[in-house]
Amino acid sequence: MKIVYFLSGIIAVISIILAVVARIFLPNQSFLGLSALSYLRVTNTMLLFALVALVSEHFHKGKKD
Repeated sequence: MKIVYFLSGIIAVISIILAVVARIFLPNQSFLGLSALSYLRVTNTMLLFALVALVSEHFHKGKKD
């Protein structure tokens, strides 16, 4: 399950970098078919997914102990 958290974190980092590049170098255009706002929305989604999954795992470990 930790691989899922790791992959969502990697996708979030990549999408935030793409959002910054799209915002700086292509202000009113799309980059790879998406605008900078779309990359930021993907970043938010992946970070929230990773956070909820980690907190959920933490609570499940606490109940077993």
